[in-house]
Amino acid sequence: MNKTFEIDFDSIDDCTRLRNIMKSRIGELRSRDPGFVSKNDSVKNKFNACQKILDADISSLYADMDLSEEKIFYVYAHCDPNYKIAIKKDGISTFSATLDMTHLPFYIGKGSGDRANCLDRNGAHRKHRQRLRRFGKDIYVSVIKNGLTEMDAFILESKLIDIFGLTSFGGRLVNLDEGVKNKERRDIYQDELKVLSLFYSEALNP
Repeated sequence: MNKTFEIDFDSIDDCTRLRNIMKSRIGELRSRDPGFVSKNDSVKNKFNACQKILDADISSLYADMDLSEEKIFYVYAHCDPNYKIAIKKDGISTFSATLDMTHLPFYIGKGSGDRANCLDRNGAHRKHRQRLRRFGKDIYVSVIKNGLTEMDAFILESKLIDIFGLTSFGGRLVNLDEGVKNKERRDIYQDELKVLSLFYSEALNP
């Protein structure tokens, strides 16, 4: 089907009308595609994938490690004040809100004592902070969960690193690595990771 439109190219009203017609038509064509996923469904699918990863039992992977059972550990995020969390904007942002974060993280860690407030980490972390401070801003520290054993902290940190992803894989985090037992834990929830990231969709086994 061919349609011809005549518009005054110098008219804002005409150009706006054509843009709206084209957007509507693109929406119609996409809805006919069997593989099409609406924005609402995409948000829901990614949120559910995050939640399934968070709920997955990966404790067996850490059973051979000599870890403290004292509940003195916590998991924290260094967040970028430029990226405020907006519920329903996307699945990962919506998920972040359930962790009581107000801004998206660029670094995830575990620790005890005052570790979360130590803002000097790797080179990429320092550069990120320098960029913020040039504009009069600084890192926002968010403690996600405290009162954890060392194993519980390892597990939560690992899952959040997988959910948010490293920048080298198209994710958000400047962490140097993905934590211990990264390959083994991905085998447990690889389907969910494929929903979250094109990189994982291509890299993980079908």
